[in-house]
Amino acid sequence: MRCKFCNVEVDCKTHICPLCHELLTAEDDKEDLSPAFPPKTARAERRHHTHFTATNIYLAASFVIFVASLAVNLGLHQPTKWFLMVGAVLLYGFLTMRNTVMSNNSAWIKAFWQIVMISLILWLAQVVFDNIMTDTYWLLDLALPLIIMISVLTLGIISCAVVRRNKALLYDTLFLSLIGFVPIILFAFGLVHQVLASAICAGFCAVVIACVIIFARKEILAEMERRLHW
Repeated sequence: MRCKFCNVEVDCKTHICPLCHELLTAEDDKEDLSPAFPPKTARAERRHHTHFTATNIYLAASFVIFVASLAVNLGLHQPTKWFLMVGAVLLYGFLTMRNTVMSNNSAWIKAFWQIVMISLILWLAQVVFDNIMTDTYWLLDLALPLIIMISVLTLGIISCAVVRRNKALLYDTLFLSLIGFVPIILFAFGLVHQVLASAICAGFCAVVIACVIIFARKEILAEMERRLHW
């Protein structure tokens, strides 16, 4: 039996729709041949085709660039394998295109993956250019806190700019700010050697969290209720 109010198929023996709680009638038992999902529109088809074409062009160009950098690096017998950095940056661009530009994920998830990917690129740079870089702890001590603060600040500014149209960004800013405590936790476990940048990052994110809770408490609670179905 299908409910005519919410178009949900009800398999159990009941006279009340479990979703909308409306009364099921005998007319609802008629076979409904309407599609469960609306068909793809021409605009959606064009968008999918554009994304597919852009991805293919990027992959082809990236392959040519990587092969050329590999040939130059190995052909000149250079001790630094900088072609690995070229490949990492090209891979970062591809993942950014797929998981950020063309993705429907929430803003904080996109920002989180940006932090992870940029941190991995910096780690690879530290490994590849180890003979040039004398300070082996700059990645966790300085780069990671700086990347997190820039990400939180950027998302916070965007949230304030579009708060009337998209209140969900406040929720995303709140969760992304929690990542700001990761460097100070790493310091507590001895993985970070300089505490200053980690402490500044934690303090900055704590201020952002406090501001969001104080000035947008109602919006945050409403968004949590919508997402968690409280």
